[in-house]
Amino acid sequence: MTVSSFENLETLHADSALAIARVPARFSNRRAYAQTMAATVAVRCFGAVSGVLAARLLGPAGRGELAIIVFMPMMLISWGEFEFSRSVVIESSKSREASPVLVATSFWVAALLGGVEMVLLAMALRFFLPADKLYLLASARWFALYLPATYVTVSLVGIDQGRGRFGSFSLFQIMPGLIYLLAIVCAILPAHRNSPQAFAVAILAGVISAAVLRVALDWPRVLRVRPTWPMASRLLRRGFSFYIPALAGLALLRADMVLLVRLAPAAAIGAYAVAQAIAMGQVGIVNPFVQVGFAAVAGEADHGRALETLARHFRLAQVALAGMAILTIALASWVIRVLVGPEFLLATTATHFLIGASGFWGMGQTLEQGLRAASHPRLGIASNLLGLAVLLAVAVPGYLHFGIGGLAAAVFLGQFVNLLALIGSCVFYLHMPPALFWAFDAATFHELKAATASLRKRFGWVGV
Repeated sequence: MTVSSFENLETLHADSALAIARVPARFSNRRAYAQTMAATVAVRCFGAVSGVLAARLLGPAGRGELAIIVFMPMMLISWGEFEFSRSVVIESSKSREASPVLVATSFWVAALLGGVEMVLLAMALRFFLPADKLYLLASARWFALYLPATYVTVSLVGIDQGRGRFGSFSLFQIMPGLIYLLAIVCAILPAHRNSPQAFAVAILAGVISAAVLRVALDWPRVLRVRPTWPMASRLLRRGFSFYIPALAGLALLRADMVLLVRLAPAAAIGAYAVAQAIAMGQVGIVNPFVQVGFAAVAGEADHGRALETLARHFRLAQVALAGMAILTIALASWVIRVLVGPEFLLATTATHFLIGASGFWGMGQTLEQGLRAASHPRLGIASNLLGLAVLLAVAVPGYLHFGIGGLAAAVFLGQFVNLLALIGSCVFYLHMPPALFWAFDAATFHELKAATASLRKRFGWVGV
């Protein structure tokens, strides 16, 4: 049975809980979820602790300065990577063994992209930063080293993801955050260097360390095998086919911070950054669904089976995200007051709106990334642009009248419109029944129960 005709929805839902075991796969979905979820929990725990330490040690103004230093390189990770790592995942998924030519080509193309963009960004930052923030220019420029280090890492772990080696993939997801936290605890705290620059150096140390260690695993192939233009061209062409949809999504995701940096003082930026950190922290739960779902869909040769796999992962992500959003909203005020500090309580309303927006964003990411893997990369363009139009129409007047809470409400509306339009595209263009996008039924909860039972057995074990 395939989903290309969707003629027997009832049978599809009844069988969905057994689909993982029934469909031959290059890797175990349950093991992959156990490994990526374990990594996600670790990453979010490290991120929460380091975020609280940064907020408490730097205060609102210092935290805002750190956000300004790291903002452009982190934004360009997605803007300037041209979806190259996604293309590597698909190329790697075509065989069980990674081609030495793929490894070498991925490394050199990623290093070249990152190096060129690092130089261009160092020049462009002078024009991006407003006059009252130019004192951070030098710090923002050297932080641009973040680009080549991250590009190389995500490209090489993309090979692991495509081959279903989610143990190695998860390990390198954890590493930068772990090293960042250790740098704070072991270096910044004892030395009493509570400056935004010290925290930026710690972030950079984690990213560069992960890149060096991941390259070391494939260094013989990188050193001895020449990259080829046909391989590079194929990877770049496929990546570019994903790039325009990705640009539209990134514009929607980052538009609020671009506006905020231009409009708001450092203290307001710091408060908004705390709200974002709390909101996006709970969205970390979607990463396993995006990572495993993308690889699973990309590995399906049959189009109907790929859409069936996509719908199943989307429903699972929907339940997980809705539950986490409700829990995070319930705890947000306590987290701000007790863990971050009472001076950040003005960010409570913004936090609530951003938590809801992050839930919609996570659902949209699961669906849109799966559609890219199923050879429908352009379906997300119109939905993201529509969401962006709503955000921009509401954001500036919202901020001017209601502060960061009004800006966060605009983000909430934009992400909701994006998800609604994306589902509409699937229903009317791919002729997928609307019921496939509703997760709160017995079949989905039965599958979640089975997956949770597997996680209880495997959680905490990450095999490489």
